[in-house]
Amino acid sequence: MQYPSSAGDIKDSAALAEAIEGVAKSLRLEMPAPKGSPFYGLDHGVPYAVELLHLLGSQGIFRKYEFVLEVFSGLGGRARWATRQFGCRVLGLEPDLHAAQIATRLGESSGTLGETVFCGGAPETLPFRSGAFTHAWWLDPRRGMRVEDSLSEISRVVRDGGYFAWVLQEEKASREWAREQLRATGFVVTEERRTRVVAPDTTRRVAEQRLERLLQARAPLLKMWKEQTGWDSRMPESLMLLFARREAKRVAG
Repeated sequence: MQYPSSAGDIKDSAALAEAIEGVAKSLRLEMPAPKGSPFYGLDHGVPYAVELLHLLGSQGIFRKYEFVLEVFSGLGGRARWATRQFGCRVLGLEPDLHAAQIATRLGESSGTLGETVFCGGAPETLPFRSGAFTHAWWLDPRRGMRVEDSLSEISRVVRDGGYFAWVLQEEKASREWAREQLRATGFVVTEERRTRVVAPDTTRRVAEQRLERLLQARAPLLKMWKEQTGWDSRMPESLMLLFARREAKRVAG
């Protein structure tokens, strides 16, 4: 499946990354950045407070040897946040090559590329060996993609007994459908949670307002930034989180 890149070119990607860095630099003169969010949430790519993802820490014991795959990693903010919260390493896979470039640039400027790495690629054909990851997260429900094929590939690259977390908008996906998708691709559901979401804090809202003002005269860059989430523009009332484990018996080949 061909995923469209956000509007723009490599120069636009660099310009957007520079704008995000500039807003963060100015804000650091006024207030400290939240832990794990050196860009004040401008790279989080979700309409709710990223702290909700603390729930991911309930899966397994996170140490430096834990290696997480995040599919649809966007501008890399969730991965950077997770490494600081959990002490793990994260590889972010993003079909939009412009977003992957920005994520890498932001990782370089924040000094976090030792814990987070980003690459372009499609989730239906993951360019990784089988059993490469201890965990996989799917936190951004993109539209128009092949769910079963993606889950099959995620199942392949997660080690036997490894963990998977899947975040869905509750009003757009039924639990029965989601559980069946997981069972069909080699996962055993271990827990389901429904959680109400919380709006981002004032710090992130201030950062977003400043970036939007900065980009008002540069419509392509503003559009590129707003396209980095597959969520509706409105914040969902609740999320469905499914936790699963990869079945221990792997079929050869």
